[in-house]
Amino acid sequence: IAKTEEVVRKDFEIQEKDRMHKDLQNILEKQPGPEVLEQLEMYQETHGEKLQQMQAMQSELQTYQAQVGDYKDEIDRLTRELQEVKKKYFEQKRREQIAQEAQRGDTRAIHPKHVPATRFTGGGFNLAH
Repeated sequence: IAKTEEVVRKDFEIQEKDRMHKDLQNILEKQPGPEVLEQLEMYQETHGEKLQQMQAMQSELQTYQAQVGDYKDEIDRLTRELQEVKKKYFEQKRREQIAQEAQRGDTRAIHPKHVPATRFTGGGFNLAH
């Protein structure tokens, strides 16, 4: 009887240990394996590379934005210069036109046009025709 009790007790201990073993296996299955750690390392490396790439692109963007600002300033300066040149051109054209008109005015003075005088008689009818 003592041996039977001992066998039953040992059998119970074996069942208990078997149950604990299965529980531990289930817990271990839920734990990440070495392939997950390798994948995590790979993701971290990729993240670092992308971060460096993004910083480089951001500095490049700032450089391009500065260039755009410089180009806009250059466009404004050239536009002002163009307006000044146009203004000077039109002023010179106007002066030349005035000089030409003055020259023509002199020739008109030499050869004056005959402007008929309008005459009215009696009832106010024009007799110039």
